[in-house]
Amino acid sequence: MLTAFITVGGIISFQRMPVDAYPDLSPPQVEIITQWPDHAAEEVERLVTLPLELQMNGVPRMVVMRSISLYGLSDVILTFEESTDSYFARQIVFERLAQATLPTGVTPSLAPLFSPSGLVYRYVLESPDRSPQELKTFEDWVIERAYRSVHGVADDSGFGGTVMQYQVLLDPARIYGYHLTIPQVTAALAANNSNAGGGFYSQGGQFYYVRGIGLVRNTEDIGNVVVGANKGVPIRVRDVGDVTIGHAPRLGEFGFQKNDDAVEGVILMLRGEQTQNVLKGVEAKTEELNRQILPPDVKIHPYYDRSELVDLTTDTVEANLLRGMVLVLVVLIFFLVSFRAAVIVALTIPLSLLFAFIVLHAHDVAANLLSIGAIDFGIVIDGTVVMIENIYRELALREGQKYNLNEVILLAAKDVDRPIFYSVAVILAGYLPIYALSGASGKLFHPMAETMSFALVGALILTLTLIPVLASYWFKKGVHEKPNRAFEWMKRKYAVQLDWALNRPKLTMVIATLIFGATLLLVPFIGGEFMPHLDEGALWVRATMPYTISFEEASKIAPQIRDILMSYPQVTVVGSELGRPDDGTDPTGFFNCEFYVGLRAYKDKAWTGGISEKKQLIESINKKLTAFPGIIFNYTQPAEDAVDEALTGLKSSLAVKIYGDDLNVLQDKAIQIKNTLSNVPGFTDLTVVRELGQPSLLVDVDRNKIARYGINVADVEAVISAAVGGQAVTQVIQGEKLFDLVVRMQPQFRSSAHEIGNLLVGTPDGQQIPLSQLANISQGNGASFIYRENNSRYIGVQYSIEGRDLERAVRDAQAAVKKAVTLPQGYRMEWGGEYSQFLEAKSQMYFIGPLAVVIIFMILFALYGNFKFPVTIALGVIMTEPVGALVALKLTHTPFSVSSVLGLLALLGVSVETAVILVSYINKLRQEGMDIRMATREASLLRLRPIMMTALVACLGLLPAALSTGIGSDTQRPFAIVIVAGLISRLFIGFFVNPVLYEMVAQEGDVLQV
Repeated sequence: MLTAFITVGGIISFQRMPVDAYPDLSPPQVEIITQWPDHAAEEVERLVTLPLELQMNGVPRMVVMRSISLYGLSDVILTFEESTDSYFARQIVFERLAQATLPTGVTPSLAPLFSPSGLVYRYVLESPDRSPQELKTFEDWVIERAYRSVHGVADDSGFGGTVMQYQVLLDPARIYGYHLTIPQVTAALAANNSNAGGGFYSQGGQFYYVRGIGLVRNTEDIGNVVVGANKGVPIRVRDVGDVTIGHAPRLGEFGFQKNDDAVEGVILMLRGEQTQNVLKGVEAKTEELNRQILPPDVKIHPYYDRSELVDLTTDTVEANLLRGMVLVLVVLIFFLVSFRAAVIVALTIPLSLLFAFIVLHAHDVAANLLSIGAIDFGIVIDGTVVMIENIYRELALREGQKYNLNEVILLAAKDVDRPIFYSVAVILAGYLPIYALSGASGKLFHPMAETMSFALVGALILTLTLIPVLASYWFKKGVHEKPNRAFEWMKRKYAVQLDWALNRPKLTMVIATLIFGATLLLVPFIGGEFMPHLDEGALWVRATMPYTISFEEASKIAPQIRDILMSYPQVTVVGSELGRPDDGTDPTGFFNCEFYVGLRAYKDKAWTGGISEKKQLIESINKKLTAFPGIIFNYTQPAEDAVDEALTGLKSSLAVKIYGDDLNVLQDKAIQIKNTLSNVPGFTDLTVVRELGQPSLLVDVDRNKIARYGINVADVEAVISAAVGGQAVTQVIQGEKLFDLVVRMQPQFRSSAHEIGNLLVGTPDGQQIPLSQLANISQGNGASFIYRENNSRYIGVQYSIEGRDLERAVRDAQAAVKKAVTLPQGYRMEWGGEYSQFLEAKSQMYFIGPLAVVIIFMILFALYGNFKFPVTIALGVIMTEPVGALVALKLTHTPFSVSSVLGLLALLGVSVETAVILVSYINKLRQEGMDIRMATREASLLRLRPIMMTALVACLGLLPAALSTGIGSDTQRPFAIVIVAGLISRLFIGFFVNPVLYEMVAQEGDVLQV
């Protein structure tokens, strides 16, 4: 009944449990977006960003506050402690926003509640004949609203196309001829676009509303608006300018395949939601939009779907698990020479997994690549192997005798139940310290620890209940142990070598110590990194152009790069994002162009010839892109890029940040650091995030001159704002759509400093004075954008590491920078991003490693009732376990990472288990009257089979994951490599070290507990 319950409940839980490729690693964040069109970065920082930062200082549970100020946009991001509720954080920030003193008309808003890795769906709008502006209108007013109604969708951010505007393009000559001013035109337009409510009246027994209809509907209505009169003749808007439908100044452009001006939408998932559930709703809404809502000629074409990554990683994990199960079954059949016994053990695998699914689903824990892929079925069934092997052996010894089957099975089970229970407890102890991890590493590995722990508990329950019952059914006719010549040969060879080791204990320990010591010498050459990166099966290519490049020039370069990327047969689709979206959710400029590059499956025949893997593709692309001088290219992946940017505040996972007040000093020091790092081996893609050098036209109002004409500074700036930048004076309503009505000068009158100087400013007595006579007009340089962190300006030096491990490369770089660069008083430097995460994880490992050892030691003390045997077990494990693991890491060029270190912890538990099986049986034989030497030798030979079986099934269970190279294998491979190689060394060296150590410390009169 218990088994049936676990089976049914586990299947239901697995079907309902969401599966994602990768857990969300980003901490809780609140982003404040404030748009202030047409204002320079310095003004945005001084008047918008700083007041917001002032109010946000001291927000409860905030860890870091970052901001970027650039042309027309302020973006402030507050990062909170991991345990902070996202809605609590948003509520606190929202309450403080109202207290910030900002310029008139400037309204900050909170970005939707999504995580950086919550980008789950990208699509492009396709139509054979509609303009990008029409498609953009559909995106803004129809499609975005539809997707936001889907449960779990935080936002649909549009990119590309132009934002439609009704524009009044003024002619200064005509304005001058009618003796009008620009403020008069804007005031008239604002005053002639409204509906009025006139209450109601009753007539003929009916109730009537009174409505005054005065809204403008089209360009004709706008042109007919009266702005003045000349001798009784009305002067209309059409008399002083052209009324047309145009678009807002472009902040970015999206290109897709051969289409240079396309429109895309990006679906962002609400934080805390599950990818699969959200994508089902999104895909259903896409079908509905294409079939029922959009015109027949407009279609939504998805080109990035996170479910594809989930499917690919799931396929990789399933293939590895299936291979692992087959290998485990082969090992069991080889050693037991019994298909029935092997099947009994193998049944524990799916049942323990189903038990884990029940508990995980009850706790609302989502499965992911690492939590499922890192399950070692060999470790899970180790206790089962010991149980069935002992039952099988006891029954085989009684072949041809009369016996009570249930009594023999019960006796055999009792012999090993206590060692099995404590062995599983030891393995669990190796996983429990993982819960002490915090930050990104904690989020990554907590689900894995939970899955493995629940599977082990399930396997223990099944081992102590189901396995003896199945044995009583399947072995009713007794057991005839077939000869296993291969194992008997190994046993004979082992007996000879064991006698040699027991007779020379000191020499044996010296040899083991020398092997262990030689292995430790490899540690400095292995290096370290935070985490191996999950291969997402796609590329994210960033092109960083000169910071002052214009939109027109940048939009010529993007299609050329896109063409190069599309020329590769391994590439499926290419989309480019130049600049930033209109909603300000990605604060950047025209210098930044990012390319999504979809790739074919690695098993596709396109991956042949000279390019057979992703790394070679990147190298080939990079060679071709060197044809663009002055442009720096960086290669990462879509989700990884978003998470990196959230963690560092820059568009890179690795950066050096220099903090201080003066941007000139910061930039000089950043350049020095970049030049120094360029000479350090391994450093590539070096980029100084230059913040200065933006050309500006400065209109400095002369107060003495404007005083002569009775003009205020505000009058001059109103002309500059409306005539050059364009001023939205009101809105035109079309059904549910709203479009800005903007007043600007015609393009030819605002295209140069000379033309801008000729703009006319009205005086109180009706004169028209050229702007050049009221202000000093000159060209200068300012900031393109200004980065801040925790109330201090900073400039970043971005970099990547290739060909070296992160830890050693940065350590060498720090020494070189310390020697070559001296920072002024009040300035400081930090090595941030993934390197700071690595240091944090490393410090946590220094804590959880000893913690695991202490917990295991306490369990062993509880098992044996003394310190002697736990110490010998611990010493034997420490001398044998790391040998294979360290050698394998060195040979496979795999640096130490959170994944590999946690593999060592898991390996610690399994290694202790093999020693417990031996020591417990030696104690049992001594209790039965054998002397120390005889008991040690006999137990070593009798327990050779279960020890080899437990070690080999644990080793082979993860062997496919250790050798896998498919999408989704990256994060689990270091974990698997360490366990597989460590168990091999543990198997060969531990066979001799543990018996020798036991005999060296054992004495007559010992407290003997099994």
